Amino acid sequence: MSNKITFGLRNVHYALATFAEDTWTFDTPKDLIGAQEFSSELVGGTTQVYADDKIFHTLVSNSGATITLKLTELSDEFKKDIFGYALDSNNNLVEVVNADVKTFALGYEIQGDSKARRVWYFLCTATPVGQATKSKADSIEANSVSLTITARPIEVNDKEVLRVIASKGDTNYEAFFDKVTLPTIEG
Repeated sequence: MSNKITFGLRNVHYALATFAEDTWTFDTPKDLIGAQEFSSELVGGTTQVYADDKIFHTLVSNSGATITLKLTELSDEFKKDIFGYALDSNNNLVEVVNADVKTFALGYEIQGDSKARRVWYFLCTATPVGQATKSKADSIEANSVSLTITARPIEVNDKEVLRVIASKGDTNYEAFFDKVTLPTIEG
Protein backbone atom coordinates (compact mmCIF):
# COMPACT_ATOMS: atom_id res chain seq x y z
CA MET A 1 0.00 0.00 0.00
CA SER A 2 1.32 3.46 -0.83
CA ASN A 3 1.13 6.52 1.35
CA LYS A 4 -1.84 8.76 0.75
CA ILE A 5 -0.44 11.44 3.07
CA THR A 6 2.91 12.32 4.62
CA PHE A 7 3.64 14.41 7.68
CA GLY A 8 6.29 15.06 10.26
CA LEU A 9 10.06 15.26 10.21
CA ARG A 10 12.28 13.46 12.69
CA ASN A 11 15.38 11.30 13.11
CA VAL A 12 17.59 13.69 11.14
CA HIS A 13 21.17 12.39 10.93
CA TYR A 14 24.39 13.25 9.18
CA ALA A 15 27.51 11.20 8.49
CA LEU A 16 30.83 12.59 7.28
CA ALA A 17 31.82 11.31 3.84
CA THR A 18 35.41 10.69 2.81
CA PHE A 19 36.69 10.07 -0.72
CA ALA A 20 39.83 7.96 -0.99
CA GLU A 21 41.12 5.46 -3.53
CA ASP A 22 38.21 6.13 -5.92
CA THR A 23 35.52 5.29 -3.36
CA TRP A 24 33.34 7.07 -0.80
CA THR A 25 33.13 5.90 2.80
CA PHE A 26 30.86 7.23 5.53
CA ASP A 27 31.48 7.70 9.25
CA THR A 28 28.99 6.56 11.88
CA PRO A 29 25.87 8.75 11.63
CA LYS A 30 25.24 11.44 14.26
CA ASP A 31 21.94 12.98 15.34
CA LEU A 32 21.07 16.45 14.08
CA ILE A 33 18.40 17.49 16.55
CA GLY A 34 15.86 20.28 16.28
CA ALA A 35 14.66 19.74 12.71
CA GLN A 36 11.58 21.79 11.89
CA GLU A 37 11.20 21.70 8.12
CA PHE A 38 12.68 19.99 5.04
CA SER A 39 12.21 20.86 1.37
CA SER A 40 14.04 19.89 -1.81
CA GLU A 41 14.07 21.07 -5.39
CA LEU A 42 15.41 19.24 -8.42
CA VAL A 43 18.61 20.56 -9.99
CA GLY A 44 17.90 19.99 -13.65
CA GLY A 45 14.83 20.04 -15.80
CA THR A 46 13.52 19.19 -19.25
CA THR A 47 14.30 20.42 -22.74
CA GLN A 48 12.04 19.79 -25.70
CA VAL A 49 13.67 18.79 -28.99
CA TYR A 50 11.56 19.79 -31.99
CA ALA A 51 11.66 18.06 -35.36
CA ASP A 52 9.11 17.41 -38.10
CA ASP A 53 6.94 20.24 -36.71
CA LYS A 54 6.36 18.53 -33.35
CA ILE A 55 8.07 17.60 -30.12
CA PHE A 56 10.41 14.89 -31.32
CA HIS A 57 12.09 14.05 -28.00
CA THR A 58 12.25 15.31 -24.44
CA LEU A 59 15.64 15.49 -22.73
CA VAL A 60 15.48 15.12 -18.96
CA SER A 61 18.29 16.21 -16.66
CA ASN A 62 18.54 15.30 -12.96
CA SER A 63 21.80 16.54 -11.48
CA GLY A 64 20.80 16.37 -7.82
CA ALA A 65 18.77 18.47 -5.43
CA THR A 66 18.92 21.73 -3.53
CA ILE A 67 17.70 21.10 0.01
CA THR A 68 16.59 23.56 2.65
CA LEU A 69 16.69 22.19 6.20
CA LYS A 70 15.28 24.42 8.92
CA LEU A 71 16.44 23.72 12.49
CA THR A 72 15.88 25.31 15.88
CA GLU A 73 19.67 25.61 16.23
CA LEU A 74 22.73 24.16 14.56
CA SER A 75 24.78 22.03 16.93
CA ASP A 76 28.39 22.93 17.69
CA GLU A 77 29.34 19.37 16.72
CA PHE A 78 27.87 19.85 13.22
CA LYS A 79 29.64 23.21 12.90
CA LYS A 80 32.97 21.57 13.78
CA ASP A 81 32.43 18.42 11.68
CA ILE A 82 31.06 20.06 8.53
CA PHE A 83 32.13 23.72 8.53
CA GLY A 84 35.51 23.33 10.23
CA TYR A 85 34.82 25.41 13.33
CA ALA A 86 37.45 24.94 16.05
CA LEU A 87 37.75 25.33 19.81
CA ASP A 88 40.30 27.81 21.15
CA SER A 89 42.30 27.59 24.39
CA ASN A 90 39.32 29.05 26.31
CA ASN A 91 36.99 26.39 24.86
CA ASN A 92 35.30 29.08 22.73
CA LEU A 93 33.84 28.04 19.40
CA VAL A 94 35.75 29.78 16.58
CA GLU A 95 34.52 30.09 13.00
CA VAL A 96 37.45 29.41 10.66
CA VAL A 97 36.51 30.92 7.31
CA ASN A 98 39.24 29.21 5.29
CA ALA A 99 38.41 25.71 6.59
CA ASP A 100 37.33 23.15 4.01
CA VAL A 101 33.59 22.46 4.08
CA LYS A 102 33.08 18.70 4.35
CA THR A 103 30.86 16.38 2.33
CA PHE A 104 28.30 14.36 4.29
CA ALA A 105 25.29 12.09 3.95
CA LEU A 106 21.97 13.46 5.21
CA GLY A 107 19.27 11.16 6.59
CA TYR A 108 15.78 11.81 7.90
CA GLU A 109 12.41 10.19 8.51
CA ILE A 110 8.95 11.31 7.45
CA GLN A 111 5.77 9.74 8.69
CA GLY A 112 2.83 8.67 6.62
CA ASP A 113 -0.27 6.57 6.83
CA SER A 114 1.59 3.37 6.01
CA LYS A 115 5.31 3.71 5.30
CA ALA A 116 7.20 5.94 7.78
CA ARG A 117 9.90 6.42 5.15
CA ARG A 118 13.58 6.87 5.99
CA VAL A 119 15.87 8.56 3.49
CA TRP A 120 19.63 8.98 2.93
CA TYR A 121 21.01 11.57 0.51
CA PHE A 122 24.61 10.47 -0.07
CA LEU A 123 26.83 13.38 -1.18
CA CYS A 124 25.79 16.64 0.44
CA THR A 125 27.53 19.95 0.98
CA ALA A 126 26.10 22.79 3.02
CA THR A 127 26.54 26.52 2.73
CA PRO A 128 27.76 28.13 5.97
CA VAL A 129 24.89 29.82 7.80
CA GLY A 130 24.36 33.36 8.95
CA GLN A 131 22.78 34.27 12.25
CA ALA A 132 19.74 36.31 13.19
CA THR A 133 17.98 36.92 16.47
CA LYS A 134 15.45 39.36 17.83
CA SER A 135 14.40 40.79 21.17
CA LYS A 136 11.66 39.22 23.25
CA ALA A 137 8.36 41.09 23.20
CA ASP A 138 4.90 40.34 24.62
CA SER A 139 5.34 36.83 23.31
CA ILE A 140 8.48 34.84 22.61
CA GLU A 141 9.22 33.65 19.11
CA ALA A 142 12.02 31.11 18.82
CA ASN A 143 14.87 31.69 16.39
CA SER A 144 15.65 29.19 13.68
CA VAL A 145 18.51 28.39 11.32
CA SER A 146 18.14 27.31 7.69
CA LEU A 147 20.80 25.23 5.99
CA THR A 148 21.08 25.32 2.22
CA ILE A 149 22.38 21.93 1.13
CA THR A 150 23.37 20.69 -2.31
CA ALA A 151 22.90 16.94 -2.77
CA ARG A 152 24.68 15.42 -5.75
CA PRO A 153 24.59 11.87 -7.11
CA ILE A 154 27.04 9.11 -6.19
CA GLU A 155 28.01 6.37 -8.64
CA VAL A 156 26.76 2.89 -7.75
CA ASN A 157 27.34 0.12 -10.33
CA ASP A 158 27.50 2.61 -13.23
CA LYS A 159 24.29 4.31 -12.09
CA GLU A 160 24.09 7.82 -10.67
CA VAL A 161 22.19 7.53 -7.36
CA LEU A 162 20.91 10.57 -5.46
CA ARG A 163 19.15 8.97 -2.49
CA VAL A 164 17.78 5.75 -1.07
CA ILE A 165 14.35 5.46 0.56
CA ALA A 166 13.43 2.71 3.03
CA SER A 167 9.88 1.99 4.13
CA LYS A 168 8.62 0.26 7.25
CA GLY A 169 8.95 -3.49 6.66
CA ASP A 170 12.07 -3.28 4.45
CA THR A 171 14.85 -5.58 5.67
CA ASN A 172 17.20 -2.69 6.54
CA TYR A 173 14.56 -0.40 8.05
CA GLU A 174 15.33 -0.84 11.76
CA ALA A 175 19.11 -0.34 11.29
CA PHE A 176 18.77 2.29 8.55
CA PHE A 177 20.31 5.13 10.60
CA ASP A 178 23.01 2.97 12.25
CA LYS A 179 25.28 3.38 9.21
CA VAL A 180 25.18 4.73 5.68
CA THR A 181 25.07 1.88 3.20
CA LEU A 182 25.04 2.33 -0.55
CA PRO A 183 22.25 0.42 -2.26
CA THR A 184 22.87 -2.79 -4.16
CA ILE A 185 21.15 -2.31 -7.50
CA GLU A 186 20.33 -5.44 -9.45
CA GLY A 187 20.10 -5.56 -13.23
